[in-house]
Amino acid sequence: MSRSLRSLVPLWCLAAGAFAAETPPAPGGVVELPVFEVKDSRVLPQPEQWKYAEIPGFEVLSRISERETKRFMRDFLLLQEVIEVIMPGLTRGQVAVPTALILCGSRGKGFDEFLPAEEADERYGKNSLFFRDRERAAIVIDFALSELRVDADTVEEADPYRAFYIEYFRFLIRRQLNAPPPPWFEEGLVQLFGAVDFSKKSITFAQIGDGFGAEKIGDFNHILSKRAIMPMGEMLAPDGPRARTREWKAQCYAFVHLCLYGNNRKYQRPFLQFVTRLGTEAPSEQLFKECFGKTYRQMALELRGHIQFTVYNAMRFEAKKGQAGLPEPPPVELRDAADADVGRIKGEVLRLGRHGEAARNALIAPYVRGERDPRLLAALGLDELQAGRPERAERFLEAAAQAKVVRARAHLELARLRLQSARAKPAGAGGLLDSAQVAAVLTPLFTAMKQPPPLAEVYALVADTWSVSAAPPLAEHLGVVIEGINRFPRDMALLTQATMLAMKRGFPAEARAMAERGAKLARQPGERDRFQLLLAGMEPAAPAAPAAGTATSPATESFLERSISLSRPDAPPEKQAAAKTPGK
Repeated sequence: MSRSLRSLVPLWCLAAGAFAAETPPAPGGVVELPVFEVKDSRVLPQPEQWKYAEIPGFEVLSRISERETKRFMRDFLLLQEVIEVIMPGLTRGQVAVPTALILCGSRGKGFDEFLPAEEADERYGKNSLFFRDRERAAIVIDFALSELRVDADTVEEADPYRAFYIEYFRFLIRRQLNAPPPPWFEEGLVQLFGAVDFSKKSITFAQIGDGFGAEKIGDFNHILSKRAIMPMGEMLAPDGPRARTREWKAQCYAFVHLCLYGNNRKYQRPFLQFVTRLGTEAPSEQLFKECFGKTYRQMALELRGHIQFTVYNAMRFEAKKGQAGLPEPPPVELRDAADADVGRIKGEVLRLGRHGEAARNALIAPYVRGERDPRLLAALGLDELQAGRPERAERFLEAAAQAKVVRARAHLELARLRLQSARAKPAGAGGLLDSAQVAAVLTPLFTAMKQPPPLAEVYALVADTWSVSAAPPLAEHLGVVIEGINRFPRDMALLTQATMLAMKRGFPAEARAMAERGAKLARQPGERDRFQLLLAGMEPAAPAAPAAGTATSPATESFLERSISLSRPDAPPEKQAAAKTPGK
């Protein structure tokens, strides 16, 4: 969390390209795909009717009206322009596969179909879902629900657009930080961003309703005005409370809003210090007091004052007279969704929501109906692999690779399966792999390197492959692994594999340079000890060549520092608008 974001080296080294040209092609011929047998009398369901749109980084499946879908897409594209104004660069970033946006209406099974079983009791208390794994993310929005049940006696209007903004910002934050931040911090930020107000001519950020009937849905002063607040230590718990209630979310929002925009920005620097130190220290009242100069109880009193009488500096961006404001979003092509697209997207999102059987059925149905889209084949292969059926997975992945599917993980997993098969029946001297087996594994790995995003596992598997090759790797082959180290400078597992490969296959200078780098960068004592042991067993060597990869990518501003920069007092006057909000 405290580490600054780092840009990745964009190109893989020329040595990798040279070796790729020398490798023979992957096993060719027609791949015999698996057969799904019908074991009961159920009739295969008819293809589902959805609308489909694709924009950079996103795929949309919609079951709301065409008019409402187009309105949503225009609003979403305009929102991206808004984010670029208030926090440049936040929307930029690679994704492994396009993020799925699913807009549920009243037709079909709707939102309930995607709701995880353990959240069934919250069905009428939420109208959005966010899922994410190491490869893809998905946001599901319910446009059919008109009211949200807050508790047994309270309902409020359901706003699908605000729900989407919150989940979209959650997606952006996690993509920037590469890991979930502390729950209270993430929730406070997404609630803050989710309340943004915008049009083509103006943007208002961090504005809170006035408490006299002008509240927006989710305003913390409205929600908490007559409720006791949670103890600060409980709110700041590393894993969050067991029940992430509406009140807890509002309190997180109030605390982040106070620290970034309240009390004349008095707490901005302490807040930055506190969040930064949480990257290496557990939250405690002592740590809190060292940063803020207040105990939990004292800050709770300050927070109660911010809720009751909210004095703060909101941000307002306005187009000057005669200016057009934000650019008009380009039109989006909306079409009937292909059967393969529906099955692939729904299947993978259902899998993210832990609906295993429903996910598999969604993927299988279009395949049984004759669809052979490469992306569907790749999704089926990865699903079969996750279900523990590697032989079926390999056949799907082989077919997807022959069809030149653009999905780096599909090529990575195919290479992994090929390596497992080769290790079971090595054809080289000494129980190692011969050149044909090595080439068969490396071919999909080099394909994966050319596809977004870069994957550390690809380079780790290259190192694994060369470590069991009968023919030793040349310097340019080791250079491919070193390029992976430069792309992922803090991946200690990859650095360990690369060091062991260099030691084992006759590159002592490079091995020493990498072990020294690991001993310096390792954060965990066990990792540091491992590299020091490796160094102790090495012969003294001349300094390693520059190719050993000691340079790291340039650091950019941290996400939190960019958040705070929005409200610095030296910002241009036209970008600030003071606001004082009395409580009820």
